[in-house]
Amino acid sequence: MPINAALQIRCLAIAAVMTSGSSGIGASQNASWPPDVPIGRNPIGRPTRLPTSIRAIPKSNGAWRCIVSYPGGTGAEEVSLVGAFNSWDASATPMKRSSSDDWTVAIDLEDGTHLYNFVEDADRWIADPVNVQRRSEGRRVDQAIFWLGPDSMLDPTRGVLGDGVVVGAGLRHDPTDWHDLQRLPDGGVRLVAHSLRGDVESASVAFSDGSTIEMIAIDGSEILDAWQADVPADRDGLAYTFLFQDGGRFVRHPQLYDLDATDLNPSTPRTPDWAKNAIWYQLMVERFRNGDDANDPVKMRPWTSEWYSPSPWEGEDGSTFYDSFVFDRHYGGDLQGLREKLPYLKDLGVNALYLNPIFQAESHHKYDATDYRHVDEHFGAGRGDFDRTTALEELGDATTWTWSESDTVFLDTLKAAKKLGFRVILDGVFNHVGTRHPAFQDVKERGVESPYADWFSVRSWDPFECDGWAGFDELPAFRKSPEHGLASKSLRDHIFDVTRRWMDPNGDGDPSDGIDGWRLDVPEEIPQSFWVEWCELVRSINPQAYIVGEIWKPAPDWLDGQTFDAVMNYPFAEAALSWIAHDDMKISATELDRRLGELRDTYPSEVTYALQNLADSHDTDRLVSKIFNPDRAFDEGNREQADSTYDGSKPSDLSYRRARLFALLQMTYVGAPMIYYGDEAGMWGSDDPNNRKPMLWKDLEPYVDSDQNQVIDAHLEFYRSAIALRRAHAALRVGGFRTLITDDSQDLWVFVREDAEEEILVALNASESDAQFDLPGEGWIPIFGETEATGTNALISGVSGRAWARKK
Repeated sequence: MPINAALQIRCLAIAAVMTSGSSGIGASQNASWPPDVPIGRNPIGRPTRLPTSIRAIPKSNGAWRCIVSYPGGTGAEEVSLVGAFNSWDASATPMKRSSSDDWTVAIDLEDGTHLYNFVEDADRWIADPVNVQRRSEGRRVDQAIFWLGPDSMLDPTRGVLGDGVVVGAGLRHDPTDWHDLQRLPDGGVRLVAHSLRGDVESASVAFSDGSTIEMIAIDGSEILDAWQADVPADRDGLAYTFLFQDGGRFVRHPQLYDLDATDLNPSTPRTPDWAKNAIWYQLMVERFRNGDDANDPVKMRPWTSEWYSPSPWEGEDGSTFYDSFVFDRHYGGDLQGLREKLPYLKDLGVNALYLNPIFQAESHHKYDATDYRHVDEHFGAGRGDFDRTTALEELGDATTWTWSESDTVFLDTLKAAKKLGFRVILDGVFNHVGTRHPAFQDVKERGVESPYADWFSVRSWDPFECDGWAGFDELPAFRKSPEHGLASKSLRDHIFDVTRRWMDPNGDGDPSDGIDGWRLDVPEEIPQSFWVEWCELVRSINPQAYIVGEIWKPAPDWLDGQTFDAVMNYPFAEAALSWIAHDDMKISATELDRRLGELRDTYPSEVTYALQNLADSHDTDRLVSKIFNPDRAFDEGNREQADSTYDGSKPSDLSYRRARLFALLQMTYVGAPMIYYGDEAGMWGSDDPNNRKPMLWKDLEPYVDSDQNQVIDAHLEFYRSAIALRRAHAALRVGGFRTLITDDSQDLWVFVREDAEEEILVALNASESDAQFDLPGEGWIPIFGETEATGTNALISGVSGRAWARKK
């Protein structure tokens, strides 16, 4: 029986119980509102749960005067109290030494759960030695906890399943917190309620039309259980509350709420709908395709040449491959080549392109911008185009800026891409530039007299010294300030003008002729204050623009609705590879499910569904090479020049099978998958520079090293099929997610993606042996993998996956 049908039958079967006023839950149109069951109430009075180091005195305004004592610190010069109440600021709440040699302070706090530490002499963090209630949050020491008001009743030892008693203080739901109420990409709403841990057997949402939706238990905290229901869009406009059952008795949440999908948590981020449906393709223009020989650099490598063999001019100065002529290579890739191969990308199935930097620069990667105003001449019209154009312009006056021939080549390519249905974003490198940037050249020449003197982080004027990004002198960094992020107003204005230029090229207020957003390089190097202002500008130009930051760790503070829409989701790659790629360091399917669940809970769904779920990039070793070199910490020990144990040769067949399993996970999981150019063709390589080889093309074969360098047809066809699967089923792009099976004995992970129309069941087997499980109910149609019907018992071959669909 389908799961939803079973729930419907259960609700109908108990409907009469609810309408009679007995202790049951139902879905009757005749049910009373509010539901006629007892209310779970908070305790009378003002309870507390405190260690002996804290006294709390209730105040008439509802707050508490807390006197906090620290019996340690006998050798300290100063001690302070820190906690969430003062943003963990060691200077905010200094303590005084008492006559008994304790340190004390008085602070006013509201009802709630409070975490705190003591800090000795500004840098020694101490957990309260007399408080055994602790929480480990990965900080330098555990955080001590105390409770004021109803939260003090949240003692999990008081929760007993089946006793018919529900602790009212544990019933929680905060519609202003996205964790408890948020929009879903399919138009529905997710509701989450809480009860004391181990106190409630089941929970439901009750609506003012008499209907109910049963909730499922999800991961809660050490104190509270959590219950979740995904509410379809047709419940919009109804009032709701929650019903909790234990031991056959029911109580309801003390509050009634209104469900208005048009006004949910205005502070919750909203991301572009198209970004949730995106299938990304990242490419470096210089290494993707040479479409015009006329714009080639003077010293250019043949596209099909053997990677490790030097050209005649390489090494003449005594340099070697890694030290360092490989980093100065050019292969002639250009925008004409990208435009030529747009049909290839269309056929592959991707619909969103992320281009590494394309602005004028000396290097192949273009992260050393000479100028943000113009596209690199070797990507467009060829040598001399940049100088001819800038000779008639003033850097600081946007009204003098014109369009170079190379700029026009890009705009034409952009137009062609959009006509084929692609979205296109550019790499914004606004933390630093290259040494040939005209502003930097002017500062070096004129010193403090330069109008750009306040742009750069200059350490010394005589002799001239400037900070470079990551210590690289060839990448002079902009000066920062906490108030504005980028300290110089004229620099900020310049970057704002550049932003407008590429987002609305003809300046008519219609951004359809411009790029669709930005990927931001090393954004954490610039204080957030700049990004808040910049993101506001971007969204004012195009409310549907997509902004993604290069941040390698979970970053909820950067995805708060004021800054970015998403980040490059490296934690997804790290978790998935730990399951698929590793041998000795391999994690179980259960642990993978836990890690990815924790990652999903880090952000609102609006953000999670727009994250770029990548496997690799220009900053890591390639996917199949990661798998061929297992049991390494993510993005560590992956450069051949630094680690002789890294095997940079062609990976094994098993490695390619595992890479295909990873790709299938990308195409069926929550979030927007991203492919690094060439992964689909079977390209391999260790980290920079070997992850940046020229793209493999069938029409250029044979390559010099033909046994190694050629498109792997079966691999490419798998990518096409997996991408087509995602494109064919909206549930895989914007549908809900729930885990069905984690079978560690078989290394099997099974999950369901679903929307209002259908369910998609996905089974992934990371072991080398076959796995099997029973399909839940009937009606499943195989749609990927071994597509013959096999009844209710499903067989999954080793290192592979399958998918089934079922209409609702």
